[in-house]
Amino acid sequence: MIPVPASFRYGIPLSDTSDTSLATPPIAARTRATPAPARIVAFCLLPGGPFDTLLDWLASRGAKLTAMPIRSLSLEWFDRYANSFDAALIDADFLGDDGTMIDFGLRLRRFAPYLPIIVLSSRVTRSDYSTERMAICDVTLRTPLTASTLLDALAVAVENHDQWHESRFGRMQSR
Repeated sequence: MIPVPASFRYGIPLSDTSDTSLATPPIAARTRATPAPARIVAFCLLPGGPFDTLLDWLASRGAKLTAMPIRSLSLEWFDRYANSFDAALIDADFLGDDGTMIDFGLRLRRFAPYLPIIVLSSRVTRSDYSTERMAICDVTLRTPLTASTLLDALAVAVENHDQWHESRFGRMQSR
């Protein structure tokens, strides 16, 4: 994994990194067998969004994070960069209504067919680790959530994504 200095948040220097009392996720003290992907893109509000703590935790575990403000994302970005990540996190609450979320998920699938996608939303009744929404994402998580839940979801998203990729293209993707 690629280490990210604690003084950086998503590649942006922080002015004060001393306050770690805000909710270090409970998983921080446990060791996990499943490593987080090295490169994660988060489509969300930044900074100051509801997922800052989880993204900080992923960065502390060695993930290289890129946060993209959804509303200013150009189609050119998808062409150039979407395939350079190991996983995507999408803040569906920030994105907008269900139709916008579906369109965004379909677009991301089209431009980045190798990218496992996790949707985070407070509007869903429960987390869904099934492949029911495979056209737009690999896992849907109800927020708020813990780091443990996110780490487990990353592992399931990779498995579900392999199944989606095989059903779509007729072969497993190589990792």
